[in-house]
Amino acid sequence: MNNSITRILSLSFLSLAASLPATGQEIMSGEAEIRNLDVSRAGNSLNVDMSVDITAMTVGGDETVILTPVIVNGDRSLDLPSVEIMGRRAYMHYLRNGEQTVTGNAAGTARSLRRWQRLGRQQSVAYSASAPFEKWMRGATLVIREESCGCDDTPLAIGSTHVGRVLYTPYTPQYMLSFIAPEAEPVKVREESFSAHINFKVDKHDILVDYRENAAELASIVESVTRVGKDSDLTVTSISIDGWASPEASENYNLTLSQRRADALADYIADNTDVDRDIINATGRGEDWSSFRTRVVEMTTLLDQDKVLEIIDNGAMSPDEKDAALKQLIPPAIYTRLMNEVYPGLRRNDYRIVYNVRNFDVEQARALLDSDPGKLSLSEMYRVAALYEKGSAEYDHVMAVAVRTYPAQTAAVVNAAARMIEAGDYDGALSLLEKAPDNAYVLNARGLAYARSGDADKAREAWTRAAQQASAEAEHNLAELEKSME
Repeated sequence: MNNSITRILSLSFLSLAASLPATGQEIMSGEAEIRNLDVSRAGNSLNVDMSVDITAMTVGGDETVILTPVIVNGDRSLDLPSVEIMGRRAYMHYLRNGEQTVTGNAAGTARSLRRWQRLGRQQSVAYSASAPFEKWMRGATLVIREESCGCDDTPLAIGSTHVGRVLYTPYTPQYMLSFIAPEAEPVKVREESFSAHINFKVDKHDILVDYRENAAELASIVESVTRVGKDSDLTVTSISIDGWASPEASENYNLTLSQRRADALADYIADNTDVDRDIINATGRGEDWSSFRTRVVEMTTLLDQDKVLEIIDNGAMSPDEKDAALKQLIPPAIYTRLMNEVYPGLRRNDYRIVYNVRNFDVEQARALLDSDPGKLSLSEMYRVAALYEKGSAEYDHVMAVAVRTYPAQTAAVVNAAARMIEAGDYDGALSLLEKAPDNAYVLNARGLAYARSGDADKAREAWTRAAQQASAEAEHNLAELEKSME
């Protein structure tokens, strides 16, 4: 006969539970039935309640049938108080002699016994017992051990019947990961950065359109500025130009030269676009030793590369002294390679176009989501997401576009990761979160992804770090994790 298992969980106590339908579980080869079995944990006690229907049981006059509920898990077991069903003469003997004779029965030694006389009619015995709960009982089996003894009080094992599993219902942690509302962006400021390599004649700052590859480079600069300026959704607020020089002349000279060349590009942009010269800021930065070093590292075939890097990194030398030391390297081909392959790339103008983007209503935002998402704020994207049912393909698509557009924004990363966790994509969520800054929001989400994937140690570590940053959600999640681990 199949058993039905009932799981019990409440806020006040953890439970173990096993139950049987009213029709019961046969024992004693069908002569008895266990009905209404309930095994539950309340606090530190394991409670067993059931009734034993003995209507079909045949018991001889001098016979005692002993039924012992036993909790069994592997090599661990616990006998609960037994039920003794006695024939008429055995029961009368018990009444005349009290506990002494029967407790001397080897099958009943060191156990509490509940005794009934078999009356030969429909009869049911109510049973209730409790014992201290121990962890090994989780997942145990409830067995009824069946024994019989006659006049000589020698127990005879009849058999045993499994009547159900004592199931452990683990505490279900209620973890918290709230949706993060993005910061308000009343004015949407955006920028685009470029690097322009304009060729100048030696010691000159005049821009010559027809000199070397300047025509194509200058056309690209004008196109990038014009494209932004002609977009009716955008308003250019400033253009910043940083002029850089290579180090073959003196430091002061190169600083001045880089300023003149930056000013020349600013004038060119103003003359060839609709941008007012007043909002173009040009700054000469001088020699770019940082980029110089990066390019030397990339030149793995450069002779004496280590010596070149040692000179560049020498903090005791001025830029002019470094340049002089590079010129003195032997063979001279080293410096020649630097002049021909590295220095031209250092003579450049970096520029940034800064602009404001107008605000959009939800339908306009939906139309731009895939075609030009950079124009939308995170709030505008989330208003589009709200048009769809959470968890739908459309909703998840908006979350994916949001985090792809704003990978550095905590709200975008955490909210997208939360959707992945809900969908069971823990690896995807962790991949996203591992690239994000270790702030409290990210750490809390990372802890949830680890917990859901079954890595309690990493979840605890992430939540502990988040709690140290005053995350109330992480503190709550840590407490929930510990409850589930008890």
